[in-house]
Amino acid sequence: MKRTGRRRPLRPQSGFTLIEVMIAIVIMAVLSLIAWRGLDSMSRANTQLQARTEETARLMRALQQIERDLTWRTTTELPSAAMDALPKDGAPRDSPPQIPVSLLPVGMDARRLNQTPFLIELVRAAPAAPGSWQRVQWWLQSGTLYRAAGPAVADYPLPAPQSADRVAVLEGIDSFDVRAWEPEQGWRRLPAAGLARAPASGLEITLSTRRSAGPVMQYRRVIALE
Repeated sequence: MKRTGRRRPLRPQSGFTLIEVMIAIVIMAVLSLIAWRGLDSMSRANTQLQARTEETARLMRALQQIERDLTWRTTTELPSAAMDALPKDGAPRDSPPQIPVSLLPVGMDARRLNQTPFLIELVRAAPAAPGSWQRVQWWLQSGTLYRAAGPAVADYPLPAPQSADRVAVLEGIDSFDVRAWEPEQGWRRLPAAGLARAPASGLEITLSTRRSAGPVMQYRRVIALE
């Protein structure tokens, strides 16, 4: 007897339709766009963070240079202007009068001019030339912080820095101010009007920067005067 085999019915092949493929492509495109935007945002944030870090580092170096100049400032090499204000003979010894003195220490001056909103000048020892001194100036002009150091000499009067001696330290500076701490009186903005009861025991250096779209950032450092 011959066996007659039955053919099994053919099953339809499974696959993706054109609509399903197009939907998958659209989903992948949307996910790729979201991922690209996220990476772009992270890249911009990283760039801004690096720029702000570099800006802060430059400001810190400028403040450190100002502090270094004040550390090397002259103390006893120059005659004190307070010697001219000593009390005359016959003054009562039990209650000495208050003798007005200069707020800033010897060898330091601050002034405001027309072209430079604020300028501070000091006499410091020249590290590269022992026994010599030089005049150093810091000022703000047209949004740029400048420093100029005169030649180191061993005799007075000391020559002032020339235009060729100035160096642009920082750009994009909004303000540069210095205040002096008068004992028992508080902070006084420089240049101070009139004399003080006691010499300043510290200085406050403030640098402010303003970006095109953002608040003013202030950097402050207090330096003790011994």
